[in-house]
Amino acid sequence: MTMEGAAKLAVAVAGSAFAIGYLKDKGYIPKLNGQGYKEEVKRHNQALEKLAKAKEKFYESEVKRRNDEARRRAEILDANKDIEETNRALEDLRDYTRLMDSRASQRRPKLEDYYQPLDEMKIYAVLTMGILGVGGAYGLTRIF
Repeated sequence: MTMEGAAKLAVAVAGSAFAIGYLKDKGYIPKLNGQGYKEEVKRHNQALEKLAKAKEKFYESEVKRRNDEARRRAEILDANKDIEETNRALEDLRDYTRLMDSRASQRRPKLEDYYQPLDEMKIYAVLTMGILGVGGAYGLTRIF
């Protein structure tokens, strides 16, 4: 350290000491006599108690949150199990329906299994039946 650096350091320390003394006299910096120290310790202890209460509350909320999360996970697992059971039951029902359909194909063959008339033919059939039905009804009214 040079002589110039040492002088600057000494001036800074002395100036800081005078500034602190001045600020204490004006009341900007609290004077810590024996009573002030006790008050500071009391405030510090109260702050520590508040901190302990806040931590306890935080930990309780964390435990509650984790328990809720575990409960929700268990509910989801139960729901997934129910969904899997439902899917298995549906698959069994599909298998049963397929089995019934395969047995139905073992019945006696019919024309409608192999032939479906065109829409025009269905219309003609309906018209023919309608005409015959109306004509038959008219004839019955004339006979009786």
